[in-house]
Amino acid sequence: MRHNLLFLSADAKLVERLEAALSGDCAVMAVDPRGQDSTAVAARFRPLAIIIDAGAHSGAKTILERMAAVRAQFPALPLIAIGDEMSAQLILAAFRAGVDDFIDRDASDGEIRNAVMSRLLGKNADDGAGGCLISVLSPAPSDEDADLALNTASLLAAASRDRRVLLLDLSLPMTSARTALGLDFSFTLAAALRDMPRLDRAFLDSALARADETGLYVLPLADDESEPALPQPRDLTVLLQILRSLFDVVVVHWGAFSHQAVRGGAVGGTILVGCNQRFSSIRNAKTFFQNLRGAELGADPILAIHQLDANLTPSPDDIAAAIGARHSLILRATWSALALAHNRGRPLALMPLSPYGDALRMRLAELGLLPRTEPENVTGKLISWINRARSG
Repeated sequence: MRHNLLFLSADAKLVERLEAALSGDCAVMAVDPRGQDSTAVAARFRPLAIIIDAGAHSGAKTILERMAAVRAQFPALPLIAIGDEMSAQLILAAFRAGVDDFIDRDASDGEIRNAVMSRLLGKNADDGAGGCLISVLSPAPSDEDADLALNTASLLAAASRDRRVLLLDLSLPMTSARTALGLDFSFTLAAALRDMPRLDRAFLDSALARADETGLYVLPLADDESEPALPQPRDLTVLLQILRSLFDVVVVHWGAFSHQAVRGGAVGGTILVGCNQRFSSIRNAKTFFQNLRGAELGADPILAIHQLDANLTPSPDDIAAAIGARHSLILRATWSALALAHNRGRPLALMPLSPYGDALRMRLAELGLLPRTEPENVTGKLISWINRARSG
């Protein structure tokens, strides 16, 4: 995950320059200091550093007064000003106002990056990031991976109504949650990106669709085939950081955006990579795993194997070995069982006597996301006993 950076500026071109210079390292949240409450935005975004445009003014306040106010609001955070380095008087006054560093507006991308990252040394990108993040990635998008994200989020939400769990569904061309959970959507990703500076718990509680049975919140990319406007990667990364501060758990179904998410450093937390028994899926997953390791995400991905037919080869163990996955999750459910649960509007993992639900529930418990419970069916108990014997 990338570091969160709050940039107080109304200069769109300067915002673009800063985002380009810090691409891959920082998620930049730009706020116009003239019309938005930077304190409220920071409380949601939880930045690790703040940059202020030394050429911006806010009404009657001078920029120096703005710097002093920001320093008073965020005494523990690095505060960096960016402006005209030719003005020695401005630089001196900026440091007196509490600025920790000053960057020339005409500095190169490398110089900007070095100045900012030097202030972030020793700071963990997940410090203050908020709730748990579960990333469901697809080497090639599939309905089974969308089902995995929905079932994971539903199990976590059903465990406690006090736990705020969000499913961010980036399925294309539209979300399946309308049928799978019986929901209607009036608030989608485009609206969330547009209203990002004013997102808070009260706003989202009134805007998001929520499943009656589990209390799960759902934010889809699109609820209609004609609706989706593909989000900018940087905007999506910033939104995700804000959502993590407002929910206890955020489950992201990355779908077609999976490769982009890995390249952009947006993936973190618990990582589930979907794969089925087709040779093409296995080949895609092997290449994807290699890319994940190259990205150095700091977390070992879990291979989620959709075993749709127990009589089909290769076996789940053979698939995991071929891909080189150190950790795997075997999800045993026929295509018809998944389709029936979808059509009934109730996630398969919530059904009684479900090997699929038991396997997923046990893995989430091993990760500390659910309390440990005994499986409901004989197959699930056997799997549990085998796992205990192996670990013992």
